[in-house]
Amino acid sequence: MRRRRQIRNKAHFAPVVVMFSLALLIGVVVYAFSQDSSTMNNGVNLASNSVKIVETTSEGFGSKTVSFRNDGANNPDVLLRIAYSEMWTKSDGSIVSNTVGGNNVVTKTWAADFTSDFVDGGDGWYYYGKVLSADTEVDVLSAIALNDDSYAKYNYDLSFHFESVQADAAAANSLWGRNATINDDGSVAWEL
Repeated sequence: MRRRRQIRNKAHFAPVVVMFSLALLIGVVVYAFSQDSSTMNNGVNLASNSVKIVETTSEGFGSKTVSFRNDGANNPDVLLRIAYSEMWTKSDGSIVSNTVGGNNVVTKTWAADFTSDFVDGGDGWYYYGKVLSADTEVDVLSAIALNDDSYAKYNYDLSFHFESVQADAAAANSLWGRNATINDDGSVAWEL
């Protein structure tokens, strides 16, 4: 008789377990569908600078001006360094020396900004001693003149190169390996 009672208790217990499991499953499904989810794009726009070379050349040797412009009202302030190279070539492309008796045959008239505000880094680069603010320009070259007309038959190439980085001392150190102190007045002291 005892055995029948155990079987009967198990028979009543099975529907309770099934009902509880079904209720739990329905609760989980209802909860899952009642949850609202959405995807949100958290994009970050990084500031980019747009420094460019502004060059004007008129016909004839000597009328050439070069400046660098932080082109855009919304651009960040930047630190600037420039380099230049010059080369004389023959029509066949071979390189000719640009000196006669140890003197350069081209006189470059540097702009006042270049002579007063750029520092020779000793590494081929000249570092601008000010922050180049948005929508501003710094003059570098005013004119060039040929000192010896024996070079009139050759091609002369004066090329400028530049790099700019957001006006941040850590960025200048990281990218250029140069320490800079940026002062509140916009001047930059380079440790060269």
